[in-house]
Amino acid sequence: MKSFVFKRILILCLLFLVSNCSRSTDENTVVLRLDGEDWGIYFHNNADILSNEFNANNLDITTVPSNFRNLNRNYRGSIWVRKSFEITTEQHQKSLALQLGKIYQSDEVFINGVLIGKNNSAFGKDPEEFAFGRPRIYPIPHDLLLEGENVLIIKIDSSLSTSAGIITGPIRIVTYEEALNGNLYDSLVELIFVGFYLFIALFFFINFFNLRDKKEYLSFSILALIFSGYELSKNEVRFFLINQFAILKFIEYSFLLILPYGFIKFIQDFFELKPFKYQRLYLLTQFLFIAVFALVSNPVFWYNFIGYWDIHLLAVIGYAIYVTFIKFREQKRGSAIHLLALIYLLYSILKEILIERGYLNSPSSLETSFLVYLILMTLALRFQFLMMKRKLQNRYERLKEADSLREKIFYYMDAMISGPLKSMKEKLISYRESNQKTKDKNLVKEVIEVQSSIDNVMDDIIELSRLEVLKEVPFKEQVNFVSFINEVIPEDDITYSIKVNPETEIHNSLDLINSVVVRLVDFPPFKEFNHNDLIITQDLRGNVHFRFLLFHSNPKVSQRLFTELVENYNTLTPIKVKWAIILEIVRLLGAKIDFKIIKKKYLKIDLGIAAIVPVSELQPIKESKASNQSTPNKTEKEDWRVTLKRIWKVLKETEIKIPNFKKKK
Repeated sequence: MKSFVFKRILILCLLFLVSNCSRSTDENTVVLRLDGEDWGIYFHNNADILSNEFNANNLDITTVPSNFRNLNRNYRGSIWVRKSFEITTEQHQKSLALQLGKIYQSDEVFINGVLIGKNNSAFGKDPEEFAFGRPRIYPIPHDLLLEGENVLIIKIDSSLSTSAGIITGPIRIVTYEEALNGNLYDSLVELIFVGFYLFIALFFFINFFNLRDKKEYLSFSILALIFSGYELSKNEVRFFLINQFAILKFIEYSFLLILPYGFIKFIQDFFELKPFKYQRLYLLTQFLFIAVFALVSNPVFWYNFIGYWDIHLLAVIGYAIYVTFIKFREQKRGSAIHLLALIYLLYSILKEILIERGYLNSPSSLETSFLVYLILMTLALRFQFLMMKRKLQNRYERLKEADSLREKIFYYMDAMISGPLKSMKEKLISYRESNQKTKDKNLVKEVIEVQSSIDNVMDDIIELSRLEVLKEVPFKEQVNFVSFINEVIPEDDITYSIKVNPETEIHNSLDLINSVVVRLVDFPPFKEFNHNDLIITQDLRGNVHFRFLLFHSNPKVSQRLFTELVENYNTLTPIKVKWAIILEIVRLLGAKIDFKIIKKKYLKIDLGIAAIVPVSELQPIKESKASNQSTPNKTEKEDWRVTLKRIWKVLKETEIKIPNFKKKK
């Protein structure tokens, strides 16, 4: 599954890179670039500019490509532009063509006074009624071009309210084959984008059927589908399917009109927002515009209307940014990614508006920005899905944990309580059959004792069961070790000393450390020993060690306790449950516990816990604190000192380690 996802992402990335890479053009095919700031312009309906006697020095200078409507807003007649260019002998031998960018609205192209194309028709044969916004390729007759200086004149007529002229490039003379390949390449790149949109739409549409509660999947797939339809209906390849400009333009504008609503609906579903007031009216208005376009079958009217309508897209993006920013402040998951995608999308829409109106001569980045938006939101949606899946998995794990906890509690209850309850049952049966019921006072006492023993062991059973189902420490804190441990150790119950660097810190569960230390100090079998002393020290790595040193005058007591702690138990007892709790805490803390029998009389327990100490502070450690439980008599004190000396001499003797505690299944 992971491999499949990885391959899918890899394919997406490769296609994205392919679609964005610029096509390298052979220098031999680029004959002459004509764009620039040295074009002459002539606002006049008369064709005097075509005359050989026309004085080109009287023309105003302008830049091509550009929007000539911006030069003279009130003029609605013919606009002529003129440029001289030179052809070398080598270039003259090639089959050449004039390649122009998107022209608004209609054009007539002359070279050396001869018409070579009109409104997307070579040599002006059967010119199309409408062809605005389409690139032009006009073959140049070989005999028409002169070696040396030639003159290119283009006549522009436009009834469009916002656009008139050659709005985009390229504007150049190239080989005819290169002109065709260049346009085909641009169209294929746009189709790759459309393929991305359709793939994303299909992917989330299928996922919606598996997760019906994820409304954002459906709205996102519809949004991607609408935009893919819009891009496909404006691609040049569409004319290979149906050569009807008006029909294709109507489809393009229909997709464009409903696109903002689909965008708003997705944002609302993504952030779980309620529709704003009059939202349905907004959608009905867009469908009303589509109906008007169907009734008024005039592409010029459609273009003029869209030229004012598209300004409100900035308000739509503004609404999206406002909502996203609020959710970002609320730390809503996915809002940061959405905000970044929206900023790039806003930039591309502003850029597209400026390009269409001729204020900016730059390649469009609308398709790229929307693809980036879809990819980023795909990642955001999938991340939300993974987080939801993780929550479900955590909930499932908690349920499994609860089941495991219940099983363990029942297991221990059966092992620890069934015996006393069975004994109580037998006594009650014996009591019923007895004829001296009123005189049997011992029964009440025995029942109370059984009940008391059950109460005492139940807390330990629940605690052991809880610890066994935990996989890791639920919460860690970092504190200074010396300050913390001084508050933990019960001073009246044990003699102890601390030989730990004052800068040492510990990062672990403080509750569990507190619990394991107190439980070791209060462990019932340790009370039998004459002495129970604790030395807290560090090893060379800075890790903290709790070293309990137990002494008993009778070696059999030490050996018996050691044997009981290391053996695998066939039956459970309250003492063994308490020891099992200690071992479970050691496991959760990631600690180690070792045992040694020293000179048969001494039992050493070493609990090691990882700690943090600055490297510069790793130096000989001075004793920081010591407290005494009580003052023994002189003989006992002297005996203990002798014992300590002997212990330190044999610390490196062969040690015996205890295996992990395992209960009998």
